[in-house]
Amino acid sequence: FDKSRAALDAFLKNRRIPWPQYFDGLGWQNKIGEQYAIQSIPTMWLIDKSGNVADTNARENLEQKVARLLQAKQP
Repeated sequence: FDKSRAALDAFLKNRRIPWPQYFDGLGWQNKIGEQYAIQSIPTMWLIDKSGNVADTNARENLEQKVARLLQAKQP
């Protein structure tokens, strides 16, 4: 949700964050934020065993959601 690539890069380097980041410079109007209706940071999603987004509001009832995903049969 950053608008400055330089600020993002400095933050990642300072915090030693090694995982990939999505950046398009559009701030809160970026396509992922709009597609998944992200309203706050951090946002927690659950990803299933196949790599699909299973839940976009993982903060609520997290234990139950994880248990349900672990029990679900995956293709």
